[in-house]
Amino acid sequence: MPGTRLPTVRAFSNELAVSASTVLAAYNLLRSRGRISGEVGRGTFVKARPAQPPSAVSGSGFHGHPSASEKHPPWRRRTVQSSATRLISAHPRALDCTRGKPDTSLIAADAIARAAKNAASQVDAADLQYAGPSPIPALRKALLPRLKREGIADSSCEIVVGSSAQQLMVMSLSLAGRLRPNGPRVVAVEEPGYQTVFDAFEYLGYTLVGMELDDQGVLPSSLDAALRKGASAALFTPCAVNPLGVSWTEERRHAIAQVLGAHPNTLAIEDDQFADLATTRPGSLLGTPVGERSVYIRSFSKSIAPDIRVAVAVACPRLANLLGEAKSILDGWTSHMSQRILAHVLTDPDTDIALNRARESYCLRRTTITDILNNGLAGSGAKVSGSDGLNVWIELPIGTTASAVIDRAAELGVLLVSGEPFYIRPGQQGVIRMSISGISDSQSADAAKRVVQAIQTGTENLSMAIPI
Repeated sequence: MPGTRLPTVRAFSNELAVSASTVLAAYNLLRSRGRISGEVGRGTFVKARPAQPPSAVSGSGFHGHPSASEKHPPWRRRTVQSSATRLISAHPRALDCTRGKPDTSLIAADAIARAAKNAASQVDAADLQYAGPSPIPALRKALLPRLKREGIADSSCEIVVGSSAQQLMVMSLSLAGRLRPNGPRVVAVEEPGYQTVFDAFEYLGYTLVGMELDDQGVLPSSLDAALRKGASAALFTPCAVNPLGVSWTEERRHAIAQVLGAHPNTLAIEDDQFADLATTRPGSLLGTPVGERSVYIRSFSKSIAPDIRVAVAVACPRLANLLGEAKSILDGWTSHMSQRILAHVLTDPDTDIALNRARESYCLRRTTITDILNNGLAGSGAKVSGSDGLNVWIELPIGTTASAVIDRAAELGVLLVSGEPFYIRPGQQGVIRMSISGISDSQSADAAKRVVQAIQTGTENLSMAIPI
């Protein structure tokens, strides 16, 4: 009834025997539909049903049909953020392994400061005018040698500049719709995968089809199955899949290209979100027979700094022209000042030194954590992944729930997030993401030992509950 106070997330999750993230996602969905509201200090309450649904309001343009955001509210990113905020608020002194942002101590702030100063000294009126989607000459000159060394680009490729990797992914997905105007709005994604992009694609009205992963990335058989379901595009992460932390091998890249070759109407989108920090460089689909329908996206948020707000897409001239058109319609261009700053950073001799230091630090943390977890959980049925990137992925022993482990780990002084939001549908209650960028090298072993203790406590309680 309207005015009824709902239980807390934790109380409801205990009552229903489901994870707290599942309850939180349901509450977020009800809140987005105007059915409940929260009052600070009082709780969450049921609201009266409106006399007329919002989508039917005169002048809305929806004519009674729900919008994409109403059908697919962005529950995943919201769930991760809400869970992390709740834990940090309750345990402010705990080691924070909830957030996948780069470690600020490893950002090349000095190089960025010098680059900003140099860029400002070189600015003229032409830099401040309206512009197009092509990179400024200085950025193109700084990028091409790197891309060519890694086998990403050649002289036949074109570059389009965007303000973020996500913007370029959404633009690329719009191309898939234009290339197959009568096809189904289906996109194949890695599962588990990047939760924010899942939300964005669903927000645009696309149906997600999952592709299974192993320690070398997307399984070719799973890719083929997803494409047979009508996917007009497939999103891949060549290096450091978020959250699983696996990367392609060269053999896997060619196997993926072979499968794509049998589906000539599918666009391949590559999100190289950990470029310059990855321990492996498997190359791009641009260098395969399906390169003519591949878009390679490189971002610098993890390697340089999120606030640079520059990412690039590399594609054949035909696709690059279409991407450029989409960028021009969307927001015109990406700041020339930001492009100039990035160009200076990429050519600063200190940048590669800083990138090497960050790569080594992240590698040390991952290796320390995965070794301790594997040794401490040996024989329990747990599985640990994380050979690259900013995360370690933990599949818990059968019967052990993420919500219980997260609560125990928080009490022991380390904060984690459930792996549930990294799947297409809710219900995965036996996985955890442990991010490594919120702790130092010296804290990694301590954090891992506490996680082992939290999981072991859960398996002990589980074994004791089984009648003999």
